[in-house]
Amino acid sequence: MEISRDGRHWGEIQICEEETQVRFHASGMLPQYGEILRVWGMRKGAQPLLIGVAEPADDMLQVERTMSKQYLESLGYWPQLPEWYAAGIQPPTEEPVVHEPYIRALCRNAAVTCSRTEEKAVFTCRFAKDQEFPFAFAFSCCTVKDARAQLVWDEKRDCPVWTVPE
Repeated sequence: MEISRDGRHWGEIQICEEETQVRFHASGMLPQYGEILRVWGMRKGAQPLLIGVAEPADDMLQVERTMSKQYLESLGYWPQLPEWYAAGIQPPTEEPVVHEPYIRALCRNAAVTCSRTEEKAVFTCRFAKDQEFPFAFAFSCCTVKDARAQLVWDEKRDCPVWTVPE
């Protein structure tokens, strides 16, 4: 799942639910000015959930944290985990703006990866007959290669971009 910073792509977070705990592994880009970045989990109507302080690891920043489901429940984040994640010195004050509800759902789907620029977002996921296809709403604009589907989204026009398979 994507982690944003100031409305732009910063990194990715993987979440692993176990019997009594939830593990978070986040990684993202090094800051330009040496800021101390924190990774926050967010959900509308709930206080920000501090996942952890990002630490340098190779050429990236990373956060590894395990929280018990009981602790998450006491904070209002279990059984419903955060809907979006952000990196910053302070938690964001509002949800990232994504106009299209289908794209908002893709950003929260753990099976989908996303890379963003100012102009476009590129979503990818596994494509198999035995698996739900999260891009069904824009199937005619998707490309599939080597069991991976790709959807390119125009951020400025808020619509899919038809692409030709390579």
